[in-house]
Amino acid sequence: MTTRKLRSILLYITGTLFAAHLVGEIGIYAFDANKNWLLPFNMDREFNIPTLFSSAIMLACAYTLNEIKKVSEKLPSKDWGLLSKIFIFLSIDELIQIHEIFIVPDLRPYLPPALGSTWVIPYTVLVIYFGWRFSKFLRSLRKQTRQKFLQSAAIFLTGAIGMEMVGSYLLVSETIGYNSFWYGSITGLEELLEVLGLIMFLITIANYLVKQNGPIHLHTTITE
Repeated sequence: MTTRKLRSILLYITGTLFAAHLVGEIGIYAFDANKNWLLPFNMDREFNIPTLFSSAIMLACAYTLNEIKKVSEKLPSKDWGLLSKIFIFLSIDELIQIHEIFIVPDLRPYLPPALGSTWVIPYTVLVIYFGWRFSKFLRSLRKQTRQKFLQSAAIFLTGAIGMEMVGSYLLVSETIGYNSFWYGSITGLEELLEVLGLIMFLITIANYLVKQNGPIHLHTTITE
């Protein structure tokens, strides 16, 4: 298995899940299909196939970052370790939607429509903080690796926060309805961008690890 082949497989699965999501939205709102049959492929739900896939990629990122931490000599291992822990948290958040705890409906009348999902406020603050926290770490990376890191982060955040704000604005301004194909399409695009950013990041750090330590060997043993 090469990282190029892994990327192709992950992109194929991502495209299939996104297509299934859109087909489900069309089935629900154009043909009045039964939602219960389509929820396992809805990219805006928790504990279903798309969220398990996204969570698995995040865990793969966490594992790879931790492996880099073990072999890292030039860069501070604590930075790789902290990144690994962040991805573990993101994986759990993806599964059980921790960020929704920070949704406070009573605040919406006092905020711009784009901030209707109030969780984007504390999470944006965290993004800014970690951007500052890892600034020195990023500068210590090779230019190509640093660019890939920043590109993957930009794609992921455009989906996770940017598209969330777009959806909130359209909902609060009553341009679209919550139960509509258009809202379903926005949430699907949101998740699609998140996964594409994650795949780019995973392949980047996998290539980095291979260059640092050679091929990655995974062994599984079953005993009585």
